[in-house]
Amino acid sequence: MGSVGRIVWLWALVLAVSAAGAWGEEQTSPNGAADGDGVAVDGAASVDGVSGPWEKAGRGLSNVTLGFLVEWPKTVVMETEAHGPAVGMTVGLIKGMGLGVGRTLLGVYELVTFPLPNGSDYEPVMDPGTPFSGARTVRLLDTPVR
Repeated sequence: MGSVGRIVWLWALVLAVSAAGAWGEEQTSPNGAADGDGVAVDGAASVDGVSGPWEKAGRGLSNVTLGFLVEWPKTVVMETEAHGPAVGMTVGLIKGMGLGVGRTLLGVYELVTFPLPNGSDYEPVMDPGTPFSGARTVRLLDTPVR
């Protein structure tokens, strides 16, 4: 492996380790109340010292590596539960693959642009921000998925 390859792997390792704190942490307000929607209570995206850009980088890394692999089976299961197996295995598969490709591409976008805010903050472009949530993916570029 050349020196460029080593630098890329080292950068990826540093990014993964730095952003790992952003995954699975629950925000708390100054009075100790949990904020379950994953947004910092005071408006600044921070989790135990991890600032907004690093949270965005962590989302991007998780979406690039596992977005497609997690999104399509999750969508198939949710469509099957909501509309039955025939719809789940057809519409759910197509919708899930589309959302998985979208999540992977958005992960690339978030990794490349992690130092820059999305508009006025570091809010995820897709809701939920990572594929690990049990929630249905409801927003892709402010368009509801039905």
